Amino acid sequence: MTWFVNYRLDNSLSVADRGLAYGDGVFETIRVFPQFFSHISDHLSRLWRGLAKLGMPLTLSQKHYLYDFLHSNVLPLILEESVVKIIVTRGEGGRGYLAPKNCIHSIIIGILPAPHYQYQRDKGISLSISPVPVSTNRFLAGMKHLNRLENIIAKQFLGPDDFEAIMLNDKQELVECIQSNLFWYKNGILYTPSLALSGVQGTYRSAIVQNQNNYMVQIGHFLLDDLMAADEVFISNSLMGIVPVIRVSGESFPIGIHTRKLQILMQAKDMHGVH
Repeated sequence: MTWFVNYRLDNSLSVADRGLAYGDGVFETIRVFPQFFSHISDHLSRLWRGLAKLGMPLTLSQKHYLYDFLHSNVLPLILEESVVKIIVTRGEGGRGYLAPKNCIHSIIIGILPAPHYQYQRDKGISLSISPVPVSTNRFLAGMKHLNRLENIIAKQFLGPDDFEAIMLNDKQELVECIQSNLFWYKNGILYTPSLALSGVQGTYRSAIVQNQNNYMVQIGHFLLDDLMAADEVFISNSLMGIVPVIRVSGESFPIGIHTRKLQILMQAKDMHGVH
């Protein structure tokens, strides 16, 4: 693994950093191939939005510098499919929650080995229902912030046969999975839960919705019964792509033609470097 801290080769951070003390920051994990980043514009747009919601936006010149550094200094190091992780915190701060008036960001960039999901993409996976609820908070909704304790705890409840788990809110509505977004087809219509009040606005989720020319997409508030009545189910994120679901809490689902068509469509876009 290779790490840059504030654009220098380094792997150390101040113990006074607010990202460590309070999770005061956001992050992105980007699938990258030799010569191009996949969906880089979507990832950086979400990063900018998250920082703005936290009240520590980057200036235009800071955004340009980060973008140029990724392409000039990081991309030449990519020799095979990898993951680039970007973490931006508010930087150092004193004791207490009140953020310092003058924010000097900590910008951390890592190059990590890519996980391999081809088997799951081909054969499908099983989901359970997580006992850990997703918090409802419109101030944090959609953001990929550094406070991921719900997801960490939910991972600990995964059974040995479950690849992922569905997470519900306090109204028992579907939100997402631990590390992916949730989709299903019913009568040729593509459904996915609303993330207006909770969950992470996945960049791959956005790309799937934007590339639907053949299917109507319904985004809304759904219950587990809606999912269990589906014709096809799949999950997605920017690293795994589209992974079919063949079992939810013991109930079987086929890997259907709509899911396979969407896999082919999105894989082609991934390999041509969607910007």
